Parts: sequence; C-alpha cells; structure tokens
Amino acid sequence: MAPGFAQTDHYPTRAIKLYVGFAPGGATDQLARLYATRLTERLGQPVVVENRPGSGGNVAVQQLAQASPDGYSLVMAANYVAINAALKRNVYNWERDLAPIALIASTPNLLVVPANSSFKTIDDIARAGRKPDAQVTFGSPGMGSSVHLSGELFKLTAASPGLTHVPYKGISPAELDLVAGTIDLMFGSISTAVPLVESGKLRAIAVTGTQRLKALPNVPTLDELGMKGFNVEATYMVIAPAKTPAPIVQKLSAEIAEVSRQPEVQRAIENLYAQPLTGGPAQTRTFLKTEEAKWAELVKASGLKID
Repeated sequence: MAPGFAQTDHYPTRAIKLYVGFAPGGATDQLARLYATRLTERLGQPVVVENRPGSGGNVAVQQLAQASPDGYSLVMAANYVAINAALKRNVYNWERDLAPIALIASTPNLLVVPANSSFKTIDDIARAGRKPDAQVTFGSPGMGSSVHLSGELFKLTAASPGLTHVPYKGISPAELDLVAGTIDLMFGSISTAVPLVESGKLRAIAVTGTQRLKALPNVPTLDELGMKGFNVEATYMVIAPAKTPAPIVQKLSAEIAEVSRQPEVQRAIENLYAQPLTGGPAQTRTFLKTEEAKWAELVKASGLKID
C-alpha cells in the first residue's frame, strides 16, 4: 500500500475534514454539519467541517482534487461541480480528479426581492431588465451555483439583458445585501430564504422547481407563470479525491446511507425545505454526467459565457 494511504480495515483512525465551499449559514453548510455530527457518532472519529469559500464552491473542490486520496478529506458539494464543467470554469476535471460518494438532498430555489421592492411579479423584473439603461442586479453565493444559474436562465428566458449578476462568497452575505436593498433580487437558497420571507424581510415571487413549496403554498412556480420547463434545483452530495481506495469509498457511502435513513436526519433535511436523496457512487456519478450535459446544451444554445 502506498505511503500515506489509510489501512482500510481500520479506517478511520483520525479526524476527517469535510470541506464546504461557501461561508457558514447556507444549506451546504447546514447539511455538512448535520452529517458531520452523525458520521462522527458512527465512525468513532471526529468529522470536522471547514469552510473554504470562493469561486462558487470551486476553491474547496480544487483543494480536494489535490488532497491525498486517503479518505480523510471530503467535500459537501453540489451540482455546481457539473455546472462549472459545462461552463468550462473548473481548473480540475471532475471525472478524472474526484470520486463521487453519495447523494444527500435536493431543493429548488426561491425568487425573492426586498420586502419594499417595486418588483411584484416576474413581468416587473423582465420589463425592468429590458430597459436600455437597465441596472437590475441579482446576487448569488458564487458563479456556477444553482442560485447563479437560475438567474442566468431567467435572464435568457425573459429576454432581459439588463440583469447583472453579483457573486458573493456565500448565501448569507448575499442575503444581507438583498435585505438591505443593495441588490435587487436573488434566486435564493430555500433553507435561508423562506425564514426571511416568513419574517417579512423579503417577498417571494416564484419557485424554480416543478412544485410549489409546502411552506409557501401561494407562491407559484416559474413554469406556472409562463416560463415553461423552467426547473433549476440544487443537489447536494459528498465527494472525495480520485483514487481513494474502493473499500474506503464503499465504507463512506454505506455510512452516509445509514445516516440518511435516520428519521431525525430526514426531518432535519425537510426542515431545510429540501428533499432527502439516496444514491451511492454510481448514482452520484451518473447524476453529475447528466447535469453537465444538461447545462452544456444550454451554454451551446444560448452562447452563455462566464468570465
């Protein structure tokens, strides 16, 4: 066995780092901390969450791709891994450099504006974005995130070239600026946007998924509002470096699956307004391939380019 590799029969023998590519507070961070606590109990070694925000989650994934493939470095990632591949923004090749472990959950995004915004409907936003001097800003936790791509797809579908993307290093700082009115709108993360809507700080206009939210039953989907087929969701997963020994990948996948089956974990995921998912390495890899192909088709059709 190569130096530095875990003795798989006794894995793990020390702390495992679970990186998050965004600032604390968002859905990715909350899911990472939920699973870290449960996996610590099951594995008998600490699973420690470390936030490494930047580049729409890619800072953490790039660091993972360069880490030792010994099972002690993981990332709670999302479909930005595949989206950024379609946008040709990744400095890594996910198929070559990463080992998918397990699917965790999925959730749509929520189009929200400040509570005192003049925007009441998607038509209000679309018209404002078509004005010659339009300066309508939408925030996100980083380029290539589902929050960002929801905005880009809306911009394309609504033919509103005046919508301008403003990236942040996490959902929380973006939401702070949105509540303050520094930016105009956001296709926010459900887990943090819904409480802000319920508290009266934001107004919800539409859901990016295929179904209305139980928490906000009066808020329609974009598909209902005329943007037929509009469906953008964030899908969360755990990944490891490529060449992580198969027994470790299998052990991690099995332990994560056991955590995902726990009723209290499923309730916690649902409390984030997300849908629990199951699926091991093969299913996660298939999902990433499908997601990359989906967004590559959009990039080709629209000519979308991200600097």
